[in-house]
Order: sequence, then structure tokens, then C-alpha cells
Amino acid sequence: MKEELLEAIYGTVERLEQKVDELSAPPKNAEIGRTPAPTSVDTGKLEESILSVSAKEEETIEKLTRLRDAICVYIELTKKETIKNEQRSKLLSDAVKQLKQEQGAASKDLQERFDTISNTPQKKVITYRFEPTSKYVLLFIVGLVLSLVLSIWGNLTQWQAHKNWEEADLKYRALRMVLPSDDPNIRYIEKNFSVKRDEDVITNVRNRVAAYEDSIRRHHEMVEMAAYKDSVATKLLEESKDIKRILENRN
Repeated sequence: MKEELLEAIYGTVERLEQKVDELSAPPKNAEIGRTPAPTSVDTGKLEESILSVSAKEEETIEKLTRLRDAICVYIELTKKETIKNEQRSKLLSDAVKQLKQEQGAASKDLQERFDTISNTPQKKVITYRFEPTSKYVLLFIVGLVLSLVLSIWGNLTQWQAHKNWEEADLKYRALRMVLPSDDPNIRYIEKNFSVKRDEDVITNVRNRVAAYEDSIRRHHEMVEMAAYKDSVATKLLEESKDIKRILENRN
């Protein structure tokens, strides 16, 4: 592309030089053998035309000189750019060669290490694990673990029940300590539970106690329900007041 541009510039310069030569050449007669008739020539106009032609010629020569200088500068810059590109390509090729050499050395070192590791004798790792010889042994172990879990759960349940019995006995003894010894309720319980045991009376007392506890539980639930409904009613009342206030402000 650069060579074609230079050829086009040189061709333009040559055409301009030819045009200058043609303008500077003296005019010839159009017909050969024809004697020109003597005419009166205006020297002032001739001088003016000669001066204008010479001025144009000088201007053209100056432009050609500038063009040649520009071409020379362009050629020098092109040569410098070509030299820089060659130096860059050379540096790039040297860097690529050096990188290939370093990569080859690293791969060689790595391969040597792999060979050394593969040639060294490895230590055998011995692991011991339990493997049941038959399904009966496994079933026996599972049954043993299950029975152990059930035994622990039963002991905990029994301990909790025993603790409740101890607390109930402690409560009764505390009541006996606080109440007088001739209290009819205490005498009734001692008579039917300890002195002369009566199963019907015991069953009756058990049912009455269960009914009392059930009534206490229901009372507690009703109190909680009433408190919840009261809070809901209070919230609804506040919301209704807010709605009324908004409607009054709009009106």
C-alpha cells in the first residue's frame, strides 16, 4: 500500500514538471512554411504575460520543492516506523523463545519430580474395621442397643413418677402440719386410707380430686381466653375510634 502511494506521488510530480516545461517553452507557428505577417506587438502586455508565467513557474517550482521535502520526510518516517516494527517483532520473537525455553525447563523439572515420586516406595496404610461375620451378630447388637435405650427411658419415667409421689406426700404432710390434729378432713383421710382402708372411699376421693383439678384447668383456660378476647376487643375499639376520627376529618 505504501509503495503504491509513493508511485502515485512520483507520477504526479513528473506530470507537474512536464507541465512547467511546456509553459516555459517558446510558442511555435501552427502551419509550417507560412511567413508570419509583421504585426505590431504590445511589449507591455507581453512583459506582463511573461512575468505572470514566470511567477506561476516559480510558485509551481516552490510547491514541487515542498512536495519533495514532504515526500522525503514521509519516506524517512516510513523507514523509521519499519525499523521500529522490525525491532518490536524481533523483541517479541525473542520473548516467545525465552518463554518457550522456560516452559520447557519447568516441564522437564516437573517430569523429573513425577518420576522421582513414582520411583520412591510408598508406605502401606493398614486400616482395621469391624465387619460382622453374620447377620445374627448384627441383630444381636441392634437388639442390645434398643434394650439399653428402652431401659434408660423407663428408668427416667419411673424416677419422674417417684419424684411426683414424693412431692405429693410432702404436700400432704405440710397440710397435716399446718391444720389442727382434730380436723375432720384429716381424720377422714387417715381413717379411710390408713386405719381402715376403704377402696370405695379412695375411688370417690380420687374422682373428686380429678374433677377439682379439671375445673381448675378449665378456669385457667377460660381466664386466658377472656384476656385474649379482651385484648382483641380493645384493639377493635381503638381501630373503630381511628376510623371515626378519619371520617370526621374528611367531613
